Amino acid sequence: MKEYLYTGKDKRARLVIQKDDGSITSKSYPRILMEQKLGRELLPEEDVHHIDGNPLNNNLNNLEIIMHGEHQREHSIKYFNTIEICQICGNTFIMTAKKWRCLYNDMCRDKIRKRFITCSKSC
Repeated sequence: MKEYLYTGKDKRARLVIQKDDGSITSKSYPRILMEQKLGRELLPEEDVHHIDGNPLNNNLNNLEIIMHGEHQREHSIKYFNTIEICQICGNTFIMTAKKWRCLYNDMCRDKIRKRFITCSKSC
């Protein structure tokens, strides 16, 4: 079995484990740190949150455990009512959470077609 730290394009550290049978698994480094601190494995519904918002700061004082749903809500706030520029007409507009959700769902349904952030259906 081989273990090594891997840093992805987003610069976040992960522990990659390659077993003797060739299978590969990985786990986030902050999650491993919290499990070592607590002396137990985290439950699937527990997430490790970076208090200062910097995912590269893995200091134990900067990490806390929160439930997955709460973690999702906290990070989704950054998408509420953002000011965007229409990629068709160039006007600025407010992109609501509902518009973001519709765009994301549409992208998931049809991954081939290119999507644009637009101010209205007429664009």
